[in-house]
This record gives sequence, C-alpha cells and structure tokens, in this order.
Amino acid sequence: MRKRLFNWQGERFVYLGLEGEPGLPVAAQSQKLFERAGLELATLGLALDGNVVRTRVFGRTRADRDTVSAARGKAFSGQGRAATSSFISPAHFSSAADVALDLFAMAAPTQGVARKVTEHVPQQPFIKHLVWGPMVFHAGMTNEHFPSLRQQLHEILPRAGATLRENGCDWTNVVRISFFLHMSQDPQALLADVAAEVPVSLENAEIEFVEGYSRPNKLVEVEVTARR
Repeated sequence: MRKRLFNWQGERFVYLGLEGEPGLPVAAQSQKLFERAGLELATLGLALDGNVVRTRVFGRTRADRDTVSAARGKAFSGQGRAATSSFISPAHFSSAADVALDLFAMAAPTQGVARKVTEHVPQQPFIKHLVWGPMVFHAGMTNEHFPSLRQQLHEILPRAGATLRENGCDWTNVVRISFFLHMSQDPQALLADVAAEVPVSLENAEIEFVEGYSRPNKLVEVEVTARR
C-alpha cells in the first residue's frame, strides 16, 4: 500500500494506493481493497463512508474492471458516494494482483459544512459531482459516440464546463485536470486540443496512459477538480 498525507488548496488530504491480494478470486480481491482502505482511513480519524472524495479503480482485463467497479458500488452509498473513474490498465500494477484502487480522502472542512453529492437523473453508477466546502470534484467524463479524440473532447469539455457552472465555477476555478488517455493516442495532441477548446490552465494537468475504459470506443476520461 502507498499512503500520502498532504495539504492542498487549504484542505487536508490522504491518498491511498492499494493493489489486490494475488491468488484470491477477483471478487475477493476487490472487496478486500475497500476493507483495507477503510481500516487505514480509520487510523487517521477518517471514514470510508464520510471522507472519500475521489476513487479510481483499475483492472487487468475488462472483466476485472467490471468486478472491482461493482465492489466499489457496494462500498459507497448516499452522501458517502464520491467522484469515480475506472480503467483497464495492466501497466498500472506493480504486483500480480488483478485489481487496484487509488483513493483520495479529505478531512472535513473547517467551515463545518456538509458534503453534497449530486446524482444524475436517473441515477447512474457514478455521481455527477461532489461539493464539500470550497472543493468541487467531478466524476470522470467520457464519450464513446465519436471516433476521434478531438471529437470526443469537443463533446466532453463543454459538458464539463456546464457542470462547473452548476456550482458557481468556470474554467478559471479548475485546480487540477486529469486525463486518462488511451495508449494509442498522442498526449501533445490531447493538450493542444484541450487548449483550443476551453480556457483551462494546463500547468497542473496530469496524463496517465490506460488500455481501456468501461466500454469500448472511448479514448480519454477527464477528471476535473475545482475550488470555488
């Protein structure tokens, strides 16, 4: 397990990176990821169902991704739900595990405000966004209906901009934009297309390469984090 405690944007965060236990069935590996994360958060005075703000799950295969994503859906509910994304990415693993979890938790803001989860209508396995104090966390956004990366970004980014506006933000409020890019694509082309599409600072952008997503034909998943 990898663990990092850090201060960012005036708030206190914890990052956990966990991989499954090789040799166990994938469903058991997946369930234990969240059990282990909950126990680790508890040692820091945090809770799996109250402090997690973003999770990413990874599988070696599509079936593995589907299994760990389903386990995540059982681990979080209601206002405990967080911004999510999921990927097929054998290169992500440093062990022989089949599934992995990256988790970000945040200590309650000093303002004492409650976290607010906004769901899609009808409700989806993923939320629309989570707002807690000054922080806004979007779930990963994708598009599977257009064949090129540029066309997919042309649909995703305006949709992300509209979601920012729902929380009184615009692209100047974005403090982190993360791209999970299909390994067949050019990262420089990605950044150029983003810069041409929306006025977001790319100084704090991050790109990770993956092999697949929840469904075929997707070429990128975009995560947005903003501060109001």
